[in-house]
Amino acid sequence: MTLCCAAGLQLIAVHSWAQADTANYDCSALADWSSSTVYRKGDQVRAQAQAYEAKWFNQNELPANNSDTFDVWRQLGQCISGNAPVVTLVSPQDGAVLNKNDSAVFAANAGDQDGDLAQVEFFVNDISVGILSQPPYQLTWSAQLGMHTVSAVAVDAKGNLSTPATAGITVRDDNGNVPPALTIDTPTNNQAFKVGDTVSLAVQATDTDGQVVQVEMWRDVQRLTTLSTPPFRHDFVTVSPGSKQLRVIAQDDKGATAEASVSIEVSAASSGGCAGLSTYRAGQSYQSGELVAHNNRKYRCDIAGWCSSNAAWAYEPGTGQHWQDAWSDLGICAIAPVISFSQPNDNATLLRNQPTQIAVSATDADGTISQLELFANQTLLGSTAQNALAVEWTPGNTGPVTLSAVATDNESNQSQQTIQVTVTDQPLVVDLTAPTSGTQYVLGNAITIKANAQALSGQISTVDFYANGVKVGSDTLAPYEFNYAPATVGQHSIYATATSTSGDTTSSPAATVTVIAPPIGKTHKLIGYWHNFVNPAGCPIPLDQISGAWDIIDIAFAENDRSSNGTVHFKPFEKDIRSNCPPIDPVKFKTDMQALQAQGKVFVLSLGGAEGTITLNTDADEANFVSSLTAIIQEWGFDGLDIDLESGSNLLHGSQIQARLPRAIKQIEQNIGGDMVLTMAPEHPYVHGGMIAYSGIWGAYIPLINELRDTLDLLHVQLYNNGGLPNPYEPGSAPEGSVNMMVAHAKMLIEGFDLADGSRFMPLRDDQVAIGLPSGPQSANSGQAPIANIIAALDCLTKGTQCGTIVPSHNYPAFGGVMTWSINWDKFDGYNFSVPVGNKLTEMNQAR
Repeated sequence: MTLCCAAGLQLIAVHSWAQADTANYDCSALADWSSSTVYRKGDQVRAQAQAYEAKWFNQNELPANNSDTFDVWRQLGQCISGNAPVVTLVSPQDGAVLNKNDSAVFAANAGDQDGDLAQVEFFVNDISVGILSQPPYQLTWSAQLGMHTVSAVAVDAKGNLSTPATAGITVRDDNGNVPPALTIDTPTNNQAFKVGDTVSLAVQATDTDGQVVQVEMWRDVQRLTTLSTPPFRHDFVTVSPGSKQLRVIAQDDKGATAEASVSIEVSAASSGGCAGLSTYRAGQSYQSGELVAHNNRKYRCDIAGWCSSNAAWAYEPGTGQHWQDAWSDLGICAIAPVISFSQPNDNATLLRNQPTQIAVSATDADGTISQLELFANQTLLGSTAQNALAVEWTPGNTGPVTLSAVATDNESNQSQQTIQVTVTDQPLVVDLTAPTSGTQYVLGNAITIKANAQALSGQISTVDFYANGVKVGSDTLAPYEFNYAPATVGQHSIYATATSTSGDTTSSPAATVTVIAPPIGKTHKLIGYWHNFVNPAGCPIPLDQISGAWDIIDIAFAENDRSSNGTVHFKPFEKDIRSNCPPIDPVKFKTDMQALQAQGKVFVLSLGGAEGTITLNTDADEANFVSSLTAIIQEWGFDGLDIDLESGSNLLHGSQIQARLPRAIKQIEQNIGGDMVLTMAPEHPYVHGGMIAYSGIWGAYIPLINELRDTLDLLHVQLYNNGGLPNPYEPGSAPEGSVNMMVAHAKMLIEGFDLADGSRFMPLRDDQVAIGLPSGPQSANSGQAPIANIIAALDCLTKGTQCGTIVPSHNYPAFGGVMTWSINWDKFDGYNFSVPVGNKLTEMNQAR
């Protein structure tokens, strides 16, 4: 890296403006501390020229005297005054593409209303590359391979910082190859862990002009793993205190690499630190500052009332939904050894009378291993005082065998790890390792079949793969695998057959998998939202108890992380402090959903809602959003996502979320295999409102729709709670619930309409558009439509009959259907919506 010649240039290697930010704080919006005011967690005040934040409930506790580690106030920094400087990045331009070793010019303009501008600092990926104390604010940088974020920050003499000005650039190699794009999702830089904690190293690696072929993950000088396919994630347990560098290297198919790294801080865990402490019990009285032990961890009570609550679902230390509001985690009590088998694999098949290597290792995060023992069933095979043990074992009998390892540490903490193997006297063995019985696949998606095989004499010559007795593929080299795309729905029996050079042949036990029809099989669909919460419609309904009329079920809603870092969470309803509603069992939720999917039902996870917020303000937010939603879809088995963002997510023209969300959705779809169902449920001002104005919320969904129209399955705009629908076909607005409103809505989207900025919304396909309505009198404030009007509107749109004064220019025979809020309200009202509307849609489908 080279830098040259600029007035007042200093070279530094740290993020100096971030350091300054920890020492100074803008107090202009803060109230002065008052002894009579009650402060709650998160409240911020100004006191004695310092900024403070309350850690928990307090009153009449002077911040200056109560801001140590375990006190009620946290010091944020020294108050600063004056106007912050302003900086603009002149060069490079956002999206610039450079060649390796180019002399890239970084240039910025900066100013300060107070006239005390001190310096401008340039950064590449948050690493400082130079500080300039006087204009021109310009330097050169030797371009390094990869995708980079260039930023400039201005600082004045009072320590006020400008908002960073940023640009994204790509540096390619001499052959024009663009290296992979690489980001570390977790952990975050300088994240704190304790010895014995599990660290999840998760990254996003993509390549714009090829593919990522491998990702290496390192901890300091130790390579942790090498991965060739996503998800690129590796979990490990911290074993020693200190600062650790986690480094990731991604390589593409043309040999270009990209590198990213973060540091983590690991502190020593407490050893035996819970001796004499009482065990946590929900509802027991606890005092502020009292220590308890729970699930092998030590906790300090911060808010006595919440600690003493009998609502374990909310305040149980470590697991309750809001436990961090009540308790502080002080670390692990005592750490038992961690054991791992390196060979053989769990569920392996071994050959009788053939020597087999068995190898185990053990680690102890807060001490040392004093003994490591290895057993076959109850027979001791070997013992050592070291942390690793390898023995050669010759099994003499056939049948199942449990191999177990027992490790004891220097504090007499003991743990055990077991695996199962099968001993056979057959000359040839083969095990099917994937798929497993009970797995469900969608027709059109490939099933990866994998097998292990070994021969008593000779070598493995081939492994053949079968589905329902028909050979579908072969492999001659380990690891033995084949991608099979079933042609029909239903159950499929899959097994592997191995053949050796000695002429022996044997087959594995079969695995039975289920292949279901692709989602959205019907032309005209009934779409409903399912409440994952309690409201006047009642408790959440178990999925196996919902009406069979629904074709697409929107699970409402995913939840944004409380720290607003882009991470999204989902779990079925657990408890509600205001009701006695029973929890939804997560295992049953999955099995019920699979059973309904096997019937052709589609499940999408909805983002947003009237009370929901989704935060996508930074690259880190976007990466967290993508990785967390990818994991949720894969864990729970959702068919896709529904975008139901309203005012809570600040979706406005020019907003970060408007720019970032389409890119994030495309990445999620790629992560899960490219077959994601995508629906949208905006309020009508966000779409049709673009005809009236094209700023703020008006038409703010249209850029999202345009970016995602190739992958969008259904757009069911909410025709309720926002008054009538302005449209180009009549003066004023079409009234809520009218045939004209429903027809005008669909006509505008399917035939296109002019926007207020002079551009035009281009038509969607008729199968991409549906009507969105409330299901009954209490499910929305306004917009309820008589069933007769809904039926008339559907006939008008698909057959050209029963129209009002607004008529489509042509029929829409593949019109998408009807969405309603909600499944729960519909049941509460006696299925007054799903029965008649569902029957109409069924009639329409049968008539095709």
